[in-house]
Amino acid sequence: MKPWFICVVLVFCSVAAWARHIIGGDISLIKRGTTNNDFTILLNLIYDDAIGVTDDKAFVSIFRKSNNIRLQDFTLNRKLKQELPYTNARCIGHAEVSRITSVQYVAEISLTGSTYNDTEGYYLAWEECCRSGNIINIQNPSRVGLTFYAQVPPLTIQNSTPIFTTPEVQYVCIGKNFEADFGATDTDKDDLKYALVTPLIGSTDGSGTFPAKAKQGPYNRAQWISGFDSTQAIPGKNPLYIDSKTGKIVLNASQLGMFAFAVRCEEWRNGVKIGEIRREFVFNVVDCISTPPPPANITIKQASPNVSFETKPNGHVISLELCQGDSALLKVDDEDPLWAYQWQKNGQYIKEANTTTLLVNQWGSYTVVKRFVQGCSIEDSTINTTTVGLKSTPKVVITSSRPLPLCQGDSTNLHVEINSGSAISWQKNKVNLDNITNQLNNVKEAANYQVIVTDLSSKCTAKDSITVRQVASPPAPLTLSGTPIFCSNDSVRLITPKNNNYEYVWFLGDFPLVQAIDNVFYPIKSGRYSVEVIDAKTKCATRSDSYDLIVKLAPTIFFDSIPPLCTSGLQAVSLSATPAGGSFSGLGVVGNRFITQNLTAGSYPITYTYTNTEGCSAKVTQLARLSPPPRLEVPKNVVILRGDSIEIKTSFFADATILWFPSIGLNNSQVSRPMASPDRTTVYKATITTKEGCTAEAETKITVIDLDIPNGFTPNSDGVNDTWAIAGIQDYPNCTVEIFNRWGNTIFSSKGYQTPWDGLWNGQQVPVGTYYYQIYLRELEYKLAGVCK
Repeated sequence: MKPWFICVVLVFCSVAAWARHIIGGDISLIKRGTTNNDFTILLNLIYDDAIGVTDDKAFVSIFRKSNNIRLQDFTLNRKLKQELPYTNARCIGHAEVSRITSVQYVAEISLTGSTYNDTEGYYLAWEECCRSGNIINIQNPSRVGLTFYAQVPPLTIQNSTPIFTTPEVQYVCIGKNFEADFGATDTDKDDLKYALVTPLIGSTDGSGTFPAKAKQGPYNRAQWISGFDSTQAIPGKNPLYIDSKTGKIVLNASQLGMFAFAVRCEEWRNGVKIGEIRREFVFNVVDCISTPPPPANITIKQASPNVSFETKPNGHVISLELCQGDSALLKVDDEDPLWAYQWQKNGQYIKEANTTTLLVNQWGSYTVVKRFVQGCSIEDSTINTTTVGLKSTPKVVITSSRPLPLCQGDSTNLHVEINSGSAISWQKNKVNLDNITNQLNNVKEAANYQVIVTDLSSKCTAKDSITVRQVASPPAPLTLSGTPIFCSNDSVRLITPKNNNYEYVWFLGDFPLVQAIDNVFYPIKSGRYSVEVIDAKTKCATRSDSYDLIVKLAPTIFFDSIPPLCTSGLQAVSLSATPAGGSFSGLGVVGNRFITQNLTAGSYPITYTYTNTEGCSAKVTQLARLSPPPRLEVPKNVVILRGDSIEIKTSFFADATILWFPSIGLNNSQVSRPMASPDRTTVYKATITTKEGCTAEAETKITVIDLDIPNGFTPNSDGVNDTWAIAGIQDYPNCTVEIFNRWGNTIFSSKGYQTPWDGLWNGQQVPVGTYYYQIYLRELEYKLAGVCK
């Protein structure tokens, strides 16, 4: 890890010897490596004098913020000890005592994720006693200690604390403006917010005793002397102030002495505070020896030939004038390690312009600020200024009357706009030309052309150059596939070779055909045709040779459609087309008729061909479609009892119509499955017709039987309904009649039904109940079943 240290701006109130005290420092916890658990603890201590011996070790503790419980103590080893001189020691006249010592302690640690997962985070602390008794803005400074503090988030939030930058070590001169940078850097790029806060004194008891290791927080704060607080830590015309965004400190002190204060740097991520670090400081306000340096004169070290300038008798350049594009190197007239320089333009500092020279090429007021290298304040400086102006300089731009590069054989005019009172000259490949006007005509040779224009008053010169190149135009060969005299429906093409880098425009005479942009063109009119081939990149074009073409008009034919036909019989249909006088051809064509004889189902192309008086032919084809006859399935025989109805179930092609005959006894004679209830035996014929006119027929016979089957009888020998008599059964002498009880046992069976059932079974009258019958009419192969009671 790169070592770093903190320099605190403090020193003695006098040059007398005194005790050495820790007057500043801070703690940081730096992420180490790629895991979330490895860190480096940095403890920085600042002493108010050069010291020979320091402790080898220091002790830092970590506490849980939510309950202030101590979690771990860590031993840090001394890594760096460094004496730092004050940069403005000359201001007090005793440079030999103007020094401080920075000591850094380091420990590499690993934290356990299960231990450091509290959402409120943790804090690190270090304590020691006591402060310098010369501090004048807090109470009992020699009897209260210092506590350095840093707050960190749980390990679930990957983070390194910020690190304070190292400010310049210098005295604060009373009554002088003072600036110092106390910002911090953060590797996580979090938002940092700065504030001046009251220093922490920790757990010292006021008698000078302090713990070996930091105690748990919260920590006591220092008590301010009356008239002081965190916003008035150092009084003055401009009291001590810190910019909350940058950490920059400014001050104009009005009281001598040593003043303690503390800076808090908060770390914010996505609008949420995740941690903070604190640094304590002591500023020593002294009465400085302030003598501004003598001003530096600005001279010209070197300049372009046309630069003009005005100087004072002492050699200082008051002003200079440049031509556009010229420059001058300004230089201060005294180079001494005693001085520091900073250049400004129009009152604003120029970044990194802090040497004795400055190159200028723009108008403006240029100032050099001269200071002592070890300055007592930012006001101990002198300035001197040189004004830079621009002389009238021509603006020269060469334009070409044609786009460049030039196509082969083309030429262009080169032109520049100039003001009166200017001289002009042209060069070709750096060789002077005779032309002294603002235009160079008929330029066709490939070369670099340059124009030089001079303002005769200011002597300023401007130049511009342009390179003229020539590129080859694309080839444009043209061929014809066929003869130059052809019918309009012939496939005749004009062709030029295809190239993806070319564009094509076809011409009929001198008129471009706007939609003809391919390398192939199909002419449909008589005339002279050519093509222009254009290089898409250079825009160079070549016009091809021409073809004179004669296009004869081909006839336009209208062929009437052919109605659909059926293969179920011989059919013929007349064919019709215009203009008349042509011929029909195709399978099944006889003259101008299409005949279906011996043709199977399918599509048959029929072509009509016609030739006009110009000898141009055309043909049109129509399809004749033959469909097979439809299939119709109906039941052959159906038996019903008189008074019953039955659905006649049919099967045929869905896209057809049906008609039943006769319609008597049908609920609808035009549906595929009508309900039939004839009162006598009837034969029904069904006829279906497809959209092609194909038909099919089928018959079904519905036999109506006349039986009167009683649903009960009373065999009690009273002479009324004593038998189960079936009227009409005598017409079916071969019938079979069976009676079953409710358990399925046959209790009566008869072939033929000459003798009706009298209710006896095995010579016994059957009990009253429900019985089931089955009658099989063998003559019709028809069965009936039901219930009798």
